Amino acid sequence: MRGNFRAFNGLVRATVIRRGENEKLKKGANVFDVVYGEMLLQICRDYPGLPDARTLKAHEILFFYNGLSPELRKHTKG
Repeated sequence: MRGNFRAFNGLVRATVIRRGENEKLKKGANVFDVVYGEMLLQICRDYPGLPDARTLKAHEILFFYNGLSPELRKHTKG
């Protein structure tokens, strides 16, 4: 599976796609809730048949988000 998931004291090392590129978030914004919250909102919007979002685990969120990455890169280019 593509992508990295590392967490330490609530901090995660994962990238989100903004402006057509992978973007590492600045310190303070790279906490689990912020990063995976953004990913979760995006996959809920794009996958209407998704199982109950409250039951998804981090690796499942990352799996679905990585599936959207080519489209996100294309549609968010500035």
